[in-house]
Amino acid sequence: MEISFGRDLARSLALMLLELRAELDEFAYQVEHHPDAAPTAVERCLTSQAPR
Repeated sequence: MEISFGRDLARSLALMLLELRAELDEFAYQVEHHPDAAPTAVERCLTSQAPR
């Protein structure tokens, strides 16, 4: 049971890291190709991640 829980936790964390990497890659692309829009993108990201 503990091994299964640990494996599930590790998979969940790995998935979260992959999703974070994809978000960071997308953000880097946006900043690189649209540098004037970066402040808007940062504000949008921060407000979407704020606790509700």
